[in-house]
Amino acid sequence: MKQILLIALFSLFQLSSAQTQTCTGAFPNPLSDICYDCLFPITLGGGLINLGIQGDDYNTGTGTNPICSCADNLSVGTPVSFWEPRYMVDVTNTAGCMPLLGGIQIPLPFNALENGSTSLGNGSGKSAFMQLNEYINPVMTALGVISASPCLDNRSFDIPYMSWADPTWNDDTLALILTPYAFAFSDVASIAAEAPDSIQSTIGFPNQYLFWVAGAWGEMYPLTGNVNVANTPEQVSHLLVARILAKLHAAGAQQTTAGVNALKACNAFGVPELIMDKRQYKTNRVFPFPDGMCTPIGRPLMLQESGAARPTDKDYGYFIFQRKDCCQPYSIN
Repeated sequence: MKQILLIALFSLFQLSSAQTQTCTGAFPNPLSDICYDCLFPITLGGGLINLGIQGDDYNTGTGTNPICSCADNLSVGTPVSFWEPRYMVDVTNTAGCMPLLGGIQIPLPFNALENGSTSLGNGSGKSAFMQLNEYINPVMTALGVISASPCLDNRSFDIPYMSWADPTWNDDTLALILTPYAFAFSDVASIAAEAPDSIQSTIGFPNQYLFWVAGAWGEMYPLTGNVNVANTPEQVSHLLVARILAKLHAAGAQQTTAGVNALKACNAFGVPELIMDKRQYKTNRVFPFPDGMCTPIGRPLMLQESGAARPTDKDYGYFIFQRKDCCQPYSIN
């Protein structure tokens, strides 16, 4: 009986401790917090529409032909290319915390408490573990910028992924079941590839062939919340954003919308891509305060880190822009 009482008291203490963890956050303002310069450059019919805004871009191989065709329904249209704000990702120290939903805290099942979080260590060589949530939030459709376009994501707001519910998020070995090819990329291979990928990201976009690293952010694999080298909160948060995008691609839950095949698909969701091309995403921080920047995966974060490591800043939230190539039909039924 004493043992049972001790176990019950210990369980209540664990639950109470988890519930006292603070969760901070704020709903992003779609008009003021999001950097809509990240939409650019935009091309229509092979012609550039920049409106004086110089945006980072890369060649997806779609060319400059003003006419395109759709493979599924044999329709003809005009090719359009831009960067679409489709997703949000927040990174937090507290399991069940959702910073980009105003800082609400989801009450977790008891056995989920073991998938808790550890605080971020500052300084070279420190490690970290953090949770995250991914949201579907296609604001272009929500704001009604363009109506009746098959190229724009028209899904409603949703939360397809919460790391605390994923048993592989805190287990590096278990996570390798999804990506067994990651065994080939040991620490030595990752360290050797990080420098050239970081340099390429600094002046443009990362190297799509070095898929096992995220440039200056660190190692892409394993696809978990465990970060072996945690230098700054921004570095850890950006790395985990890259990892969850790669994980959802590997699981077939997320597709590529960039390139010739995506253009011919003539839809908002693109085509399957199990090994993610890192070039197709940009991040834009909106919490704890907007950074007003468009950051490709792997780019050094000196500017983003400025003022973003205050003692009160424990959680971070980002809008994710994805490169979109699509054939806009001349007529929509």
